[in-house]
Amino acid sequence: MSRKTAVITGASRGIGLAAAKRLIDAGWQVYGLSRTEGPDERVQWIPCDVSNPESVNEALDSACMQAGRLDLLVCNAGMGISGAVEFTSEEDAARQIEVNLLGAVRCAGRAAGALRKQGFGKIIFVSSLAAVFPLPFQSLYSASKAGLNVFSDALGIELEPFGVQTCTVMLNDVRTDFTDSRKKSVRGDDIYGGRIRASVEKMERSEREGMAPERVAEEIFRLAEKKKLPAHRIVGVSSKLLGFLGRILPTDLTLRIIRGIYG
Repeated sequence: MSRKTAVITGASRGIGLAAAKRLIDAGWQVYGLSRTEGPDERVQWIPCDVSNPESVNEALDSACMQAGRLDLLVCNAGMGISGAVEFTSEEDAARQIEVNLLGAVRCAGRAAGALRKQGFGKIIFVSSLAAVFPLPFQSLYSASKAGLNVFSDALGIELEPFGVQTCTVMLNDVRTDFTDSRKKSVRGDDIYGGRIRASVEKMERSEREGMAPERVAEEIFRLAEKKKLPAHRIVGVSSKLLGFLGRILPTDLTLRIIRGIYG
């Protein structure tokens, strides 16, 4: 039997690279889709820009053709912006949704045909607790991840009759260079009483003290090996507590708590 095969987007660094390494260590064959190659030569690197439909189609088709099978697609590529909505440019807003949501939609959509035809496979979307705990001054990031959760749920229903499962992995704070790569704007901070800068700085301090990407990679590996995927999986003990509170607390109370922390 041929080795299990995974395709991971945004695999050149951070969570994507850690997941690729964990799967390879377990005997999987991994194709890494990213704009630049990562440092691990064991990964089969394929250039891909998830914001470009042609690039996505070519990369997914190439991986599937080379491997002959696709057991797992991990939609991990993402980016972040921050700032007040009223001062966010149309270009930045579009880029946030383009990469985080539409990029995943493109990859999953292209892989869906191959998975359906072979009659098995999993798609895991790397999401965030920001999908259920909306972050002020990161509104568009939160919206992109909320959209990803709903998309995964709906896609899972579509593909279930063909033996294909979907899942979102919702993360809290993770120590990666995502923090330093965030495109930040403090335009209007004087109008907002310094809240823009204070909110994002507090979030970034939490990220720098967060869990290692290898912790997320381990969870992705466990899900890849599971027979049945959950719809959503929250990673981390504190994150699970937050997720539980988010399910039982009234929305108004949840928003009041978020306002007190980040507002």
